[in-house]
Parts: sequence; structure tokens; C-alpha cells
Amino acid sequence: MPETEILQARTVAVLADCHIHPGGGPDWTRAVLTALEGCDLIVTLGDMGESAGLDRLAQIAQVLGVAGADDQPDPRTSPRLRRLSIGGVALGCVFDPKAAGLAALAHPFEPAADFPDALARAFGGPVDGLLYASTHRPASAEFAGVWAVNPGSALLPDEGAKPAFARLTVENGRLRPEIVTLS
Repeated sequence: MPETEILQARTVAVLADCHIHPGGGPDWTRAVLTALEGCDLIVTLGDMGESAGLDRLAQIAQVLGVAGADDQPDPRTSPRLRRLSIGGVALGCVFDPKAAGLAALAHPFEPAADFPDALARAFGGPVDGLLYASTHRPASAEFAGVWAVNPGSALLPDEGAKPAFARLTVENGRLRPEIVTLS
């Protein structure tokens, strides 16, 4: 069960499924890096690839996250589950919500039958938002008062999806998620 990490941020960028492999695969585009400017925190949800990709993001804002299947070991993203508190809003972070018992389906997202209880068990208490990945498709919806937000992939979107990431704004103890589509 993850400990709650209390962070100060107003605008959070959420990325996943980018598979950064400089020199041998995808690397950050100017459009992605420009879109991230002004964020106070970048949360990655796995399958980010090599640590060099995280290093580049760290030039924009603090980076932390969870591990997926295609991640070079890095202390910033080593946990499988992470619980964050930002401005009084609790966020649970996971790569694959189905494997973690939080969803019946990851896409389209279908919460586990006991969704609020499953979240509380996994993250050591209730959460206001579940940040998840593994589908390369962006999605954002509210289930039983909890936002489920998948940023999609800014570099390798699934067929039919557009490159995207999520932007979270926390104001007055409320979470406002937005899917940002890149051109």
C-alpha cells in the first residue's frame, strides 16, 4: 500500500505510453514539450521507456510516476502504485487498472464492481481521481464520484486515437481533468 505523497502543484501534466528510446525509437517532439510548458508537475503512468525521456521532462517540471512494462529502472517511477495528494485532492496512479483489480476493462474503462472499495484497498484510502494508462487511448469520465483519467499517448496513440496527454487543474479542493489533443 503506497504512502500518500503531499505535493504542491496547480497544474499537473499526465503522460503515459510514450516508449521513449532516443536514437532507436520515439523521442519527444517540439509540440509535446511546448504543450507541457507551464505545468508544475509531470506524472507519468508507465511505458515511458528510457530514463533519458524522464530527464528531458524534468527540465520542464518535477517528474514522478509509476512503472509500466517498458520502463528503464528509475527511482522517480519505480512504484507500481502511487498515491498523491495535491491541493487536498487524492490521486491514485497505476499503469494497468485491470491487472490491479480496479477495472473490469481498461478500454473502454469499466470500473470494478466494488470500485470505491477497490481504490481504497489499493491506495490506502479513498481517492478523488484514478490516473491509469496501458491503452494508448485518452479517456476521462467520472464513476461513483471518482474521476478515471487516461492520458493516452502523446507519441504513439492507438489506431484511431490522436496524440494526447491529460492536464489536471486543482482549485479549491476540486479536480478538473482535461484531455489535451496534440496536432
